[in-house]
Amino acid sequence: MARSTGYPHPHRHPVHHVAGHQLVVRIMLGLLFVLAVASAVAIYFQQEDQFARMTARRTELLQAQAIAEHRHEDLLALKNQVDSDAYIERIAREKLGMVRPNEILFDDP
Repeated sequence: MARSTGYPHPHRHPVHHVAGHQLVVRIMLGLLFVLAVASAVAIYFQQEDQFARMTARRTELLQAQAIAEHRHEDLLALKNQVDSDAYIERIAREKLGMVRPNEILFDDP
């Protein structure tokens, strides 16, 4: 029978060495978890900031679209007005001083 000398078996790790290894593994896992959570929080805030910028830009674009639609309606109304005989006659009379044939123009001093 082998006599115990109090020294650990050469192929076995001492108990305190195994506990130290487990502590290092737990610390590493804890650090990885903290890093993952910190990354997730940073990504969340970046997305919130980007969402806020996109919302503001959307509001600007909707306002620009409303202005463009109003301008388009004004231009369509002007086009319809310009294409009318009454508008052409008014411009001819006011800007060019033209009159119809056989029309008598009285100038009031």
